Amino acid sequence: MPTALSTDGARVRVRLHTAQGDIDLGRADVARRDKRLTRGERDAIDSLVEAIRLLRTRNQLLGIDDVGTGVALLLRDAEATSGGPYATSGQIAVGATNALTSRSKVRANPNVLLPVDTAVHELTHVTQFARMPETVTPNSAIMEGIADAAAMLATGDDTLGEGYFRTDATGAHRGSIRDLGRHDVHGPAVGPTSRTYAAATAPGVEPHEAGGLVSTFVAALRASVGRARAERVLWAVIRDSSAWKTGGSWALLAAAFQRAGNTDDATGAAVSAALAQTGLAAALR
Repeated sequence: MPTALSTDGARVRVRLHTAQGDIDLGRADVARRDKRLTRGERDAIDSLVEAIRLLRTRNQLLGIDDVGTGVALLLRDAEATSGGPYATSGQIAVGATNALTSRSKVRANPNVLLPVDTAVHELTHVTQFARMPETVTPNSAIMEGIADAAAMLATGDDTLGEGYFRTDATGAHRGSIRDLGRHDVHGPAVGPTSRTYAAATAPGVEPHEAGGLVSTFVAALRASVGRARAERVLWAVIRDSSAWKTGGSWALLAAAFQRAGNTDDATGAAVSAALAQTGLAAALR
């Protein structure tokens, strides 16, 4: 059992969905011993605990906020079974099986429910919801892009969701959800990513695709100032309530990155360069 369960696992409350209603299984270290759970469900619990550990140690995040609020993990959710994990206010839901299996039976591993990078992605969503007024409509593209970038920096891996797929003889995964900053060695991604402001704001672009603008921006920032400093800038933006007061916009996001980069001249120059490189600077005009 991972040692993190004794501390970070206390931030996770696990619930099991059944036909008779949801059953509270308790905190992570207790829930993962429940004999009704599958190995994949225990692994999902461990992934979320590891995601909490990563965000705590790298970004001083306690639970889903800065004061220690925990998060619920709902297992065997019907919507997540068909569509994949999703986050709501205070909760992450996962399905009974890997939703990608129905689309790619040969490549997808049916028993993987929540890899660590996806857990970071969904946990970031819960954190975003905690900072956003309940009366606003979130900008889905920006939400997805921020969550992708948070996962990329926390794990040090530019490919999201490769853990959902089987590996080949070389050890590479046979697919991924999205390629973010650098293109990786795994199989083809399920969805494309926008790399410029013009592409992200074109009519009809799907939110996960449009969110690629954020991870591209963060990757450019990382190339200039390094992973740790880029991550500090990103989390300063996530914590910046003025960036989310209306649910988020590209202009508010660009301005928040500028504020977060004002800590020193090098970071400020790197933010300006990344804004120009991705075209996101146009949102400020």
